[in-house]
Amino acid sequence: MKYLKEIRTMLLTAVLVVVMMNILMAIIQPWLPVILVCLVVVTAGWFFYSRATKL
Repeated sequence: MKYLKEIRTMLLTAVLVVVMMNILMAIIQPWLPVILVCLVVVTAGWFFYSRATKL
């Protein structure tokens, strides 16, 4: 019976994670392009900065 309880706990955790992900996606959805652009800008800026400091 302990085994069943562990499986149930794992399933509950999985369901909670999926729900949380859905909520997060619903919140982030409008901001997704903004976040992506920010990531790209930061990555590019960091890359060029490291190149510039090496030279």
